[in-house]
Amino acid sequence: MNEKEFDIQVRNLLQSAEEPVSPKVWEGVTAGLDKRRRIVPVRFWGYASALAAAAAVALVVLLKPAAPVVEPEHSNPSIFMSEASGETVPEVEEVLPMEETPVAPSPRRNPHLLAQASKELLAVEEPAQEPAQESTPEEIRETPRETVPEVVPEAVPETRKDDNALLNQLAFEEKTAAKAPQAVSLSAFGNLQTSQRSGIHSQYRRYGAPSRDAEVGIYNESPEVSFALPFSVGLGLQFNITPRWAVGTGIRYTSLQRTFMGDYKGEGFYLPQTDIDNHQHWLGVPVNVYYSFVNTHRWNVHVFAGGAAEWLLDNDFLIHNSPSDIHYHLRGSSPQWSAGVGLGVEFKITPFLGIYIDPSFRYFFATERQPRSLRTIQPLRFDVEAGLRFNIGK
Repeated sequence: MNEKEFDIQVRNLLQSAEEPVSPKVWEGVTAGLDKRRRIVPVRFWGYASALAAAAAVALVVLLKPAAPVVEPEHSNPSIFMSEASGETVPEVEEVLPMEETPVAPSPRRNPHLLAQASKELLAVEEPAQEPAQESTPEEIRETPRETVPEVVPEAVPETRKDDNALLNQLAFEEKTAAKAPQAVSLSAFGNLQTSQRSGIHSQYRRYGAPSRDAEVGIYNESPEVSFALPFSVGLGLQFNITPRWAVGTGIRYTSLQRTFMGDYKGEGFYLPQTDIDNHQHWLGVPVNVYYSFVNTHRWNVHVFAGGAAEWLLDNDFLIHNSPSDIHYHLRGSSPQWSAGVGLGVEFKITPFLGIYIDPSFRYFFATERQPRSLRTIQPLRFDVEAGLRFNIGK
């Protein structure tokens, strides 16, 4: 605010400031004028009042923010009042010079007009606040929502990313493995059994010399001299039902040999107590159920239980005679059944190839229609099966 604007505001404030004078005072003033014929100056009191008002206005203006100056619509004449000893000083008709703007004399006003003018000036200084308008539903719908700042994820270290990727891969592989069988395994194996009889000895059987009308065959078998080591070879097929349960089957060939003393009756001749070698050939179909309680990318430790049915393919007897040996064959026998349990371990050389060993105890159910062998003499046997397993479908 410049000096010119300040003077205009002070002048407008003081234009309506006047005090009504009683008629008695005017009579005294008139009498004095007639005697002395001079005007009493009141400039001192007028200037003091103007200075006090200006200080009040300046204090208000400095404490309030600046606002555009609004000049009043009507201009009132400037009137000065003075006070001396509680009495009202007669008004002197004296016009202060204004900046090139004539001011007309004003009529007498209310004594409280000064306070009202001050309030009007303050109202001009403070900008009027518009009343808040209620928002209509359309305006509420059209009001745009505040934009929520996008949250930038914290940067994840590379090591944590690798760990998360590995965990996700392991979880995916475990879930996939639980849905479907892992693979089908094809195995080639061999089976070895002990040749000892564990103290069981067969009795010597002598029925006397066969008659002339007796059929060709072996008579009067004596206790066995020895047993060869039984062995089996075969192919197996294993179906994985779950990652831990599997069912296996296949085909297995077994060879059994023994040596004993006995009589042989041939076509037109008779050989008493000669050395005879017996060689039996069996073909069986095993069925086992496997449960793996350790199954990693390198090791598979499992237990299994099952049975097998075997059929005699050939029962060959070699009779030692001079000048040449004689072969005698017997065929026909009931199936030989067996059951067993075992514990096995497999080492996976590669994901597609492993080597395994399955030791087990097996019991053979022998009947009288089956030929004499190590299994009929001692039916509970200890087997050791070993071989290669090819994993297909991984």
